[in-house]
Amino acid sequence: MFRPKRRGNLVMRKIKNFKIPIYTYDILRRARKHKLDLPSAGLVDENAAKEYIAGLALAIEPSTVFTHLPQQDPIAAKISGRAGTRMTAGALTLGGTFESRLAKTGEETLRRLERIAGAIFLETGVNVVKELLASESEPEGFELENPVYIHSSPPQETASSVEPTAVPLFENELIKELFTLLETEKIGVGFEAGVFTPKYLAIFAIPWISKKKKKTEQKKDKGRV
Repeated sequence: MFRPKRRGNLVMRKIKNFKIPIYTYDILRRARKHKLDLPSAGLVDENAAKEYIAGLALAIEPSTVFTHLPQQDPIAAKISGRAGTRMTAGALTLGGTFESRLAKTGEETLRRLERIAGAIFLETGVNVVKELLASESEPEGFELENPVYIHSSPPQETASSVEPTAVPLFENELIKELFTLLETEKIGVGFEAGVFTPKYLAIFAIPWISKKKKKTEQKKDKGRV
């Protein structure tokens, strides 16, 4: 359920146990990219692999909290490395049940497959949040850029996750500030002594860019060619 909650001038959103699409093909494609020998792990054909992934999907309980950060927000400046950036920041967990399910796996290849699936589940969940935000950003004259992952476990294989934050020195401080702002305990997410609970979660930011500003920058880029 989509539940907005106002805190000061910020509107907080919380969605618990929402459904996300399961992209089995993407998981298997990435498994091939990493040269996982699934038949040797007992998944003798593609159907067996699909059934295994479907079983993993049954264990996820995606929940998220997120909020809009205005241009003058100091947390937004820490994430982007500069002042004046408008964005939505949030946290998304796959739930404790998913973590318990993965803890039962001993075979190394299957564990690697599960991590790949977890990363794609997280990416898909964050994209669901982005789709929800599009209905708000477009009428205001903004477009949403690709999500930036401040933290993701498993890690995301995207360009936006290479540099988690432009101010690495403040990463733990930034996460603590975000968790306090977002009230992540409402979805069972915590951060203590550098350890996240549950383990499988994403801390993300989705930058908003003005359509007018984007067009201006595109014209400048064409002028340089």
